[in-house]
Amino acid sequence: MRVTVHLHTILQRQTAEGMLNRLEVALPAGCSVQELIQQIHIDLDPEYLLLAVNGRVVVPEHILQDGDQVNLMPAISGG
Repeated sequence: MRVTVHLHTILQRQTAEGMLNRLEVALPAGCSVQELIQQIHIDLDPEYLLLAVNGRVVVPEHILQDGDQVNLMPAISGG
């Protein structure tokens, strides 16, 4: 199965070609958002991320489907 991952703000990656903010990722069937985060080596705890799949906020345990659009955004706090 394949999903598209959109990386926002500090999660973007610097490459020789510039900032990378979108990844196409191959995953085994039944993979969760949490497992996706681990596979693409994001070191932030999912508790500190806003996780959205196909435009809907989800929990880390959400099971992904082929073709899903995943948005990973650092949570913002203020004071």
